[in-house]
Order: sequence, then C-alpha cells, then structure tokens
Amino acid sequence: MSDGFPPDDPADHRPLILLVNSGMNPQYREWGLRGLHREFRLWLLDAREATWDRPYLAGQTKVDALDLDEALDAAKELFKRMPFAGVLCYDEMRVHNAARIAEALGVPTSPSEAILACRDKSLTRARMTPDIPGSVRSTPVPDAAAAHRVAAEIGYPVVLKPRALAGSEGVARVDGPEQLDAQFAFTERAHFAEVERYAEGVLVEEYLDGPEIGVDAAVFHGEVEPVFISRKELDRPPTFEETGHFVSTDDPLLRDPEIVEVVRAAHAALGFDNGVTHTELRLTARGPRVVELNGRLSGDLVSYVGLLATGVDLLVAAARIACGERPDVRPRRRSSAAVRYFYPPHDMVVDDLRLDTDRLPPGIWEVTLLAEPGKRLLLPPGSFVKGRMAAGFAVGEDAAACDRSLKGLGELFHIRGRRIDG
Repeated sequence: MSDGFPPDDPADHRPLILLVNSGMNPQYREWGLRGLHREFRLWLLDAREATWDRPYLAGQTKVDALDLDEALDAAKELFKRMPFAGVLCYDEMRVHNAARIAEALGVPTSPSEAILACRDKSLTRARMTPDIPGSVRSTPVPDAAAAHRVAAEIGYPVVLKPRALAGSEGVARVDGPEQLDAQFAFTERAHFAEVERYAEGVLVEEYLDGPEIGVDAAVFHGEVEPVFISRKELDRPPTFEETGHFVSTDDPLLRDPEIVEVVRAAHAALGFDNGVTHTELRLTARGPRVVELNGRLSGDLVSYVGLLATGVDLLVAAARIACGERPDVRPRRRSSAAVRYFYPPHDMVVDDLRLDTDRLPPGIWEVTLLAEPGKRLLLPPGSFVKGRMAAGFAVGEDAAACDRSLKGLGELFHIRGRRIDG
C-alpha cells in the first residue's frame, strides 16, 4: 500500500471522495472524471498506478478493492487522516466491495446486500418474485443437461446468460434444442478473471420480445427518480451486443406509468435505496420486463450520451448522493444525442486506423478512436466491447437527425490490418 501525490491545498474546500477504481480506458471514463473534478476532490483506491486519470486526483492509495480486507484497512487508515464525505464506484467488479467499505466507514450507501443482488443476476431473479411487476422466468443451471430441461419447461426461444458478467458478454438467444449445447458452451466459457465462478453459473431465461431500453435513475433515501431513457441498437444476433444508444430529453417513455412502476418495484425488491442505477427493460407485448438492474452508473458511454442530451451529469449526481446530498437532476437542456459503435469489416490485428475529419457530417459532436496499431479486434461473438474500432457521437433535434449524421460517419473510417482467420 502506498499513498501518492503532494498534500492538498488547504484552501480547496471541495468535498473529498474516495473513488474505488477509475478504469483503465480513458476513452470510456475520462468524461466522467472531468465533471467530478470540477466539484469534488478525488482520492483513488486502485492497484493500478494512476496515469491518464492523475490530473483529476488529489492522491492515490495503491490497493485492489477486490481484496476486501486490505482495502478496508487502507480505507480506514485514510479516513482517520482525511475523513472523506463519501465512497464512489462505477466499476461493476468492485461496486459490491465499495459498498462494504462505505458501510464500514458509516458514509452513505445502499446496503451491500442490495448491491450484490444487482451484481448477481440469479439473486436479482430470486428477489423479483412472480408477483412483482416486470419479473422474468429464470433458472440457474450447472450444466447443459439441466439447461435442456429448463429450456423445455420455459419454451423456446430462451436466453442464456452468465450469472455475474456485464457488457452482454456470453449472452445468447437459443431458438431450439439443437442449438443449445453449442450456445451453452459459448456462455459458460465467458468469464472475467475478477469474477468468481459459480457452480450454477449460467441462467436460462424466457426470451423477451420487443425493443430494449435503459432507464437511468437517481435514488435518494429510497426515492427512485428516472432521469433519462436510452434506446438501444441491437443488430448482431444471436448475441446481444449493444451497437448504439439514443437519448432524448423529451422521450415519452420517461413518463410512462407502467415503466416507472416496474423500475421502482425492481429497486424495492432488491433493496437499492441510495445511488444511481441503470435498469434495462424489454418492452414486450405483455408489458415492460426487467432484463437487469445495475446498481451503478451505466456503462457503454450511455451516461455521457445522457449528459449531451439533457445536461445532467449522472456521475456528479452519484457523487452527491454518496455525500448524503439530494442531487438536482432536472434537465439543463432539451435535445437528443446518440452514440454508435463502429467495427472492422472482419477480425483483424490493426495496423492503422484513421478518420477523414475533413468530411464530418453535420451534427457529429465527437469521434473517439478505440483501437491503436497492434490491437486485436474480434467481431461478436469472438469479442464484445473490445471488438470496437471507434465510437461516434451525434447531437440533433431528434433520432432521425442523429441517425443521418452517424450513417454518414461510418464511411469516413479507414482501417488496415492483418486478417485473423478461424
């Protein structure tokens, strides 16, 4: 364990927050730290030496929060010297331990059991009993034989998903028993090194028809306030890779009473009462159904798109809640924004990636290149988020305007590389 950086300026009265893991990828996270830095001092708890994030930090203690005992000891020692106002974490793999740290220090948080119920999709389904609006039939299984039995009971098509991953990793639709063995092997192989393996590590769930949306909400003392709706693009079946997101400040779904009821019922069932959340729903013919409830800031740059559309920074809202303060999440602007992810034409090792910036379509706000020379890009299902070569952001008056801008952008990428076969 080591502390870094010179002492703070005593005249700096911004609240101090313990940030548990900032992330390795500035393309996905730097926008958030820029906003936090304007209003808070941040002390990082992370095993990785601060690099891109260092300008936004007051200091760092090098500890991995996955080692709860060591992280607790470090946090308690820090708290004696510099009593921070709250603990903040947007890392899916560490958000549960971050809540346990906050509990031990007596600073605001949702119960760690509620965070775990969000992390563990089997616990989510167990708490969302059939009488709760938005519940879904789901059973954890240990092997393919059990998956066959459960799928036959539920009825095809079904969805297989890992119990505790994120980013649509390993999630697949199965249309019949002849596909199940291969898809089960695909789902079972999906694994993050930082996630424990479960004896019943795969869920078999009923397939949900209809479009998929995300509801990003601020939760303060049990009051769930939806802030914006994101509409997802899913066009790489049989996987559920999200290839884009769209947010409009005036989306009518934000005021849909059935959607609001389902989101609030899910939070109550899981016991989540403080923080920001990202609830994924399918709008089925039988009404909204909960895909999952994430007890953290949304990933995949959805929150950044929401910021572009509404002017509301949900990461700043999360920090305020972590300090025990009700955030103001009323829209600052009324607009629409979208992100679309771009992929190489085939699996490759990148030699060169360029963007023709002289011909950017009107409405393009920003373009972020996600691949550098030497990076392996595998299309889904070979890889998911890591297979993207770029992200493009558009701002416009509506979805059609954003879509026109982003369609034109796709023609302006020039990528060369060595094809990966097999």
